[in-house]
Amino acid sequence: MPGSGKSSLGKKLSLRLKIKFIDLDQWIAQRTGINPTEWIEQYGESAFREAEAKALREIPLQEPLVVACGGGTPCFHENLAYMFEQGIVARIDLPLTTLIQRLSSATPQRPLLANGSLEERIPALWEARKWFYLQVVNVLSPLKQSELEMAALCRAWMAQHR
Repeated sequence: MPGSGKSSLGKKLSLRLKIKFIDLDQWIAQRTGINPTEWIEQYGESAFREAEAKALREIPLQEPLVVACGGGTPCFHENLAYMFEQGIVARIDLPLTTLIQRLSSATPQRPLLANGSLEERIPALWEARKWFYLQVVNVLSPLKQSELEMAALCRAWMAQHR
């Protein structure tokens, strides 16, 4: 979900795991010259989701990576199935109230959350995406687990996946 800390937690975990980190939104921006917010504002979400699916499949997978995907990534273009085929998928579990609190102090405004209050948009976004999210059984809970505990979970998942 937006505001869950995918990028910041992904960076921290990649350092603890001693593996490379890729932020899919930055990957897209570096290759296209346009960031996801601008892309959605200029061309619409559908065009962005196509570019996102293409970019996801262009990430080189020769070595272990931590990849932070956007919150909508698993919900479009069979991306979740692709992610399951390629490696370990984890979701970050936070209460909606925490997401609302984080996003209310965040800048800049996210285009998918621009219409209506966060108190309305975040629960609606969760409802629209939860079918995809709940398929992911590997769960990280930053409010209940330390970085060390989450890194240990990731190591265990990686060991099982080999």
